Amino acid sequence: MSLRVRLRFSKSLLRRSERLCFAFGFICLGWCAAIAAHVWVFQAYESWAFEQQLGGEPVSVREFLVHAASFSEPAAPAEHSIVGQIEIPRIGLKAMILEGATRRTLADAVGHIPGTVLPGAKGNSALAGHRDTFFRGLKDIRPGDTILVTTLEGSFEYRVNDCQVVGPRDMRVLANTSEPALTLVTCFPFRYVGPAPERFIVRATRAGS
Repeated sequence: MSLRVRLRFSKSLLRRSERLCFAFGFICLGWCAAIAAHVWVFQAYESWAFEQQLGGEPVSVREFLVHAASFSEPAAPAEHSIVGQIEIPRIGLKAMILEGATRRTLADAVGHIPGTVLPGAKGNSALAGHRDTFFRGLKDIRPGDTILVTTLEGSFEYRVNDCQVVGPRDMRVLANTSEPALTLVTCFPFRYVGPAPERFIVRATRAGS
């Protein structure tokens, strides 16, 4: 094979490789965009539907009515059903809360950890969220911050007492309490690449309790 032929072959191979890399990059970007769009649409719709329910307005989407029906038995909500909405005004955090802490639930919203009481009730209510999505803002939280949790049972205000870092197997943070309390759980460190080795815990008690 002559030098000219080899050069042509190399250039052709490089062009094909370049096109393949571009195509793969666009596919990856499209996949990421689809996931982000799914989460955004889910949050936007569920937030609107939740506010409609709070105002006594009808919601026509059957799936949301199925989720909302779970509030008839608040002590044992169905997996992935709507629990309410959490907001921490100072750090700009606002997200819907779903029942459960499965991968599917935490991809869509903040999750209420099964086995803990529901927000507003007497005892310790625990919520989990990913450090790189809904609970990203917890890196800036501090004692004294206000946490608002709204459910179909009412709105509840909590004040942050303290933050701590614990091991992933430390279940004491989920222990029940005598007063209405709220515990937020996310992975730590916030900028760690890969599965984080520790957990960041925010402890709060209900205002006026």
